[in-house]
Amino acid sequence: MTANLNLQLTYTVDEDGSKRLHIPEEQRQRAVAFVREGGAMPAAEIEAIVQEGHDALMATIDGVSEAQATWKPAPDEWSIIDVMAHCVSVKRAMALLSHHLGKGELPPGFGPQFEEARVQDGFITQAFASLAEARQAAEEAHRALVAQIRALDDPARDTRKTFRHFYFGAFNAREWPVFQRVHDGDHWPHIEKIRASAAFPAA
Repeated sequence: MTANLNLQLTYTVDEDGSKRLHIPEEQRQRAVAFVREGGAMPAAEIEAIVQEGHDALMATIDGVSEAQATWKPAPDEWSIIDVMAHCVSVKRAMALLSHHLGKGELPPGFGPQFEEARVQDGFITQAFASLAEARQAAEEAHRALVAQIRALDDPARDTRKTFRHFYFGAFNAREWPVFQRVHDGDHWPHIEKIRASAAFPAA
């Protein structure tokens, strides 16, 4: 199961300076259908879906120098290392969600307040001092998520307990890992766009 999930994501800025996410409804529904369909698959196929997204994300930072990784297209925009920090933070959250939802519970701290856009959108739990550190953390987070995926076919795993994404809706322990593929598919083009900027450092 592969997908070219271009979410056509954009942001507008409200009067108070906060950013508001916009995705065409057709693309939102397509992403949700992808997650639902993928979540119903055997664990090995879910792992393959997630691996595809991870490999594509990691390929976008191949050959990127430390100077390039910290360059920002604009003062209020993310650098490549910022994008990676966000992706790692989300992947860690996916592993937690899959683990705890599979036990019929929410992860510690994941109450209703964490279902709000202001908390979820663009969140970063750890900044990295170097791209090498970010790369290592991304691989570790991916392995942790894969470990949770491999446990999904256990008949004791709960699929009724859900946690809500502020934009895409509620997902269960099998669906959240598939959503990681959607998330990676949004951010590797983000890194490619940064690298294609006219002012991107040569080295």
